[in-house]
Amino acid sequence: MKYLRFLFAVILIPFVFVLSIEFLNLVTYLGKNVSRNTITFWLGLASYFIFQQIFFKPIRTYIFGHELTHAIVGILSGARLKSFKVTSRGGSVKLTKTNVWITLAPYFVPIYTIIIVFIYWVCGQFWQVSPFYPYLLFLVGFTLSFHFSLTHYALVQGQTDIKQFGAFFSSVFIIVINCIILASLLKLLFPDQINLKRYLVSSINSTFLFWKLLYVKGREIWASFL
Repeated sequence: MKYLRFLFAVILIPFVFVLSIEFLNLVTYLGKNVSRNTITFWLGLASYFIFQQIFFKPIRTYIFGHELTHAIVGILSGARLKSFKVTSRGGSVKLTKTNVWITLAPYFVPIYTIIIVFIYWVCGQFWQVSPFYPYLLFLVGFTLSFHFSLTHYALVQGQTDIKQFGAFFSSVFIIVINCIILASLLKLLFPDQINLKRYLVSSINSTFLFWKLLYVKGREIWASFL
């Protein structure tokens, strides 16, 4: 299984590259099309970064969200929660089973962002919440910045989660799912500016084209030796 995961990750490398480039294009397009909503979102992103530089890293809050993500994805995957522990120095969750989604979920699921969007959606079922949409955009930007800043910090410190399925496979898997989730989130926030279908289709088509060209060139090189 270890070697199959490695091979799968190798096959996905072109897809990772294309998906990442296309995602940067999405973000660039969003940055060029300035509006009140996009400015609010960017302000949220910048605000957490400034907060962390001036004050402190809310490590315990991050650890709680990290372990909560393990627990929620585990329960959704059919596992039972046996224990949940969080301290300022670390945390742990014990479940009756594990898999790649449960283990790596905290690295591509911005749990606080999802909670905020979910609360906004629930409130929208009962009240008129559109006047508060700018606040939602700010909080989404703030929590995304929080998530990626502290996830990067945690990865630099070393994480056993990443080693469990191999650092190479885990890295490829995390990048792919991050791109898809973030693109979907941007589509949800800016439906008129983000074309999610085109993003995914373009990425898949470009990847198939790469492998097709590689196959053709490979055959030509092989034929030259015969």
